Amino acid sequence: GSVPEPYEDWSGAPECLDTEHDVIIILGCPSQEDGAPSECQQRRVELALKFAGAGYGEHFITTGGAVHNDFVEAESLRDLLIAGGVEGERVHLEPLAEHTDENLYYSSQIMLAQEWTRALVVSDSDHLVYTAVCDANCCVKLGRLWTFEFSVDDEPIMAATYELFPGPQPVAESECDTSALPM
Repeated sequence: GSVPEPYEDWSGAPECLDTEHDVIIILGCPSQEDGAPSECQQRRVELALKFAGAGYGEHFITTGGAVHNDFVEAESLRDLLIAGGVEGERVHLEPLAEHTDENLYYSSQIMLAQEWTRALVVSDSDHLVYTAVCDANCCVKLGRLWTFEFSVDDEPIMAATYELFPGPQPVAESECDTSALPM
């Protein structure tokens, strides 16, 4: 299959994936230069909290190192989750990643350690399409990531399901050849 264009209609999540996942992964983005949470971080945590509130998962992985400044993205995301009412022990910190492929690789290691197999991945829709799908499926190769439109309180929200192997069908090389989209 090909990767959908981010501004076209998205297919709805199939019933088998429109259920609780083992964990919700929030992909990082930079804090403000003074360390305050950025709008991007606030938006992604708000989406994750909506998904959690709708029963899609109760554990979280916040992922991202100090890539663009001195502030660890995963820590800022964790702090926002806790401020939003999530107990700290439900948040797993991944502070090493410097790029989306590393976000997914290190998050996969946490999933393996926790014996989790399926994650809901939260980010911006264009980031999920252009970066996360290609990085997960064609670089990391520990699982398969699909993007869908989920209905949360009758609001359509883009997210992705990431399932570790050996559950899903392996990614064919031809899929990676066709998903090299311009950034």
